[in-house]
Amino acid sequence: MIKLEKEDILKIVEEEDIQITRLLYIDNDGIIRGYSSKKESLESAVNQGFCIASGMPYFTAFDELVDGSNLGAVGEFRIVPDLDTFKVLPYARKNAALICDIKEQTLEDSGVCARTILKNIIEDSEFEPYAAFENEFYFLKHDEQGELQPADNSICYTTKGMNEMNEITLDVLEALDKQNIEIEKYHPEYGPGQQEYCLKYDKILNMADKQIFFRDTIRGIAEKHDLISTFMPKPFNGLAGSGAHINLSLWKNGENIFYDENDAHALSETAYYFIGGVLKHIKAVCAFTASTITSYKRLQPHNWASAYVCYGHNNREAAVRIPSTDFNRQMQSKDSTRIEFKPNDPSSNPYLALAAVLTAGLDGIKNKIDPGESVEIDPSNLSEEEKETKNVSSLPRDLSRALDALEEDKLFREVFGETMISEYLKMKRQDWSDFMNHVTSWEKDKYVEIF
Repeated sequence: MIKLEKEDILKIVEEEDIQITRLLYIDNDGIIRGYSSKKESLESAVNQGFCIASGMPYFTAFDELVDGSNLGAVGEFRIVPDLDTFKVLPYARKNAALICDIKEQTLEDSGVCARTILKNIIEDSEFEPYAAFENEFYFLKHDEQGELQPADNSICYTTKGMNEMNEITLDVLEALDKQNIEIEKYHPEYGPGQQEYCLKYDKILNMADKQIFFRDTIRGIAEKHDLISTFMPKPFNGLAGSGAHINLSLWKNGENIFYDENDAHALSETAYYFIGGVLKHIKAVCAFTASTITSYKRLQPHNWASAYVCYGHNNREAAVRIPSTDFNRQMQSKDSTRIEFKPNDPSSNPYLALAAVLTAGLDGIKNKIDPGESVEIDPSNLSEEEKETKNVSSLPRDLSRALDALEEDKLFREVFGETMISEYLKMKRQDWSDFMNHVTSWEKDKYVEIF
């Protein structure tokens, strides 16, 4: 990422005739928010940022304040832009954007900023983490009755889907290229109207920033084509869910420390310990990576989305997959050795998701946590006795159980801080309470006449 100074940004704004610059932050419920500055006041905004009410980092995705929160209408934080994140937005005429950290008015850490927490974890580690997201999402349109439906009826990987989405795909790729967001692979996914874009790996903080711009770019381009994009993890009954698998590796002194040519699968002892930590804490991690009610409709057996606590080599039903990257030996190549964390979806706050997986893995390294035996078959096909022997358990079946796991796991309070965890739990438990107090159409269809 190019290092930018204030003068560089002001020069670009002048040369590109940028009239509006958005100062963005992502709240802890995963929504991209912010303020906009006119060209004439940009220098002041860059210097000082903007004030937000103390409740805004935990303002829910439904624009509700959280009952019982210690943060609300009283008190203020300040969103302070990171100049290195500046981008001209190709999908919004004469607009640019900066990503901000949420700080105290004194500019000290607020304790509620996911981006700052991720930065602190990186700074405290001896390793340099790299990551990438594999984003799945749907393009939708309204039918004649006004209902949202998939934008096409293509099937997985087909050229029919590529042809139908060719114009919007070209616009997306061009817009991402202009923002220096590189896509390694694109294809129509399993669901009609569903797409997958795999971002090229980068340093972990840069990747989280790119995820914000990626999501916003998809939405902006979709609107120009009279379509709607959704990163909802399970938007339709009977159709594929949308994940955002996290690929992650650790580097030190220019070397990928997950790689060991002497291992049968070319994984280092450090990599196995990292996996051990992820598996130990994964149920709490899911509170951040599968952070909505609907996330758990995706994490079902036989859906290639992972439903069990285990790892396996090229096993797409395992929560942690070890992908082959050296196809001559069916194992790992030195530079591409990594783990793939599957129970993450694109509705998550990417800073919290990456921070959670990284925290769990680093704890595994610190405490030399053995991940146990790998699982090389679909874990759903294991008997209950085999699951017990291999220490294979189910991922949380719903958000409430993931929140229970987070509340019980002391590691995240130690690393993320008391305020972040306690306020996050309050916010997400309010979502769960709202859901449980709502009678769905499925319940009425099933129960009204038979009881």
